[in-house]
Amino acid sequence: MSKPLHIVLIGAGNVAHHIAASFAGNAEVKLVQVFNHRLTKQAKGFAESIGVPLVSLYNKLDTHADIYILCVRDSALEEVAAELAPLKLRGTVLHTSGSVGIGVLKQASLKTGVYYPLQTFSKNSPVDWKRTPLLVEANSAATLKQITKLADSVSGVVKAVDSETRLKLHLAAVFACNFTNALYVAAFDYVSEHLSAKDAGLLWPIMLTSFNKVIYNSQPRQAQTGPAMRNDKTVMNKHLKLLKSDKRLKDIYHLLSALIIHQQTSNQTWRISNKN
Repeated sequence: MSKPLHIVLIGAGNVAHHIAASFAGNAEVKLVQVFNHRLTKQAKGFAESIGVPLVSLYNKLDTHADIYILCVRDSALEEVAAELAPLKLRGTVLHTSGSVGIGVLKQASLKTGVYYPLQTFSKNSPVDWKRTPLLVEANSAATLKQITKLADSVSGVVKAVDSETRLKLHLAAVFACNFTNALYVAAFDYVSEHLSAKDAGLLWPIMLTSFNKVIYNSQPRQAQTGPAMRNDKTVMNKHLKLLKSDKRLKDIYHLLSALIIHQQTSNQTWRISNKN
């Protein structure tokens, strides 16, 4: 059996928690250290939970690790890379961002790459890592081989992509996840305001069925229903009258209804009456 990869996690937030969880019970990986710029209660608790030491100074980092995974916000990556540069690390330095190119790490090590989980992370929500795509990139063939081996030990869906492709997938994920969730928030807020917070729970079954239909049909387009899909102007205008006091939601209703019509019948010009 080959020696496990010694890994240092830089950061102690949601992503670091989930990355650490993905390595639990993995004989090919050994977490050896956590770095956080402050010795917070949260960071201390995290390090204790995975049984590794916590450090807050860059000159205290284990410089003999095989891989350093940067689990920090996108805007901090360049700063962290600059802090790592004087250490002359021989290991591979990775970031986990979907929207930042691999070049941001060039000063951190001679071996750099990206280890991007195409997933949404919340602190108390478990992740199915075997089904979570891991998108990898590296600055050399040898480093890519190393990262791919690590990714393969975690996920059943590993794909090598360049920074531009990863950014496009990140954008698509924002539509599929973040924007969709914002609409859930709007729906729950609307029912809570105009009916009751308890009544918002009536939306759960349709939300679950809608998502399951997408999976069953394999193509979201085939799962689309509703008044815009039917071009039912009578129902849509009734909805718009209800939204007359909320210009933001009214505009969103217009835009998304027009999008649905375009998706269903791209050769048809359609517009909801905007007189309500």
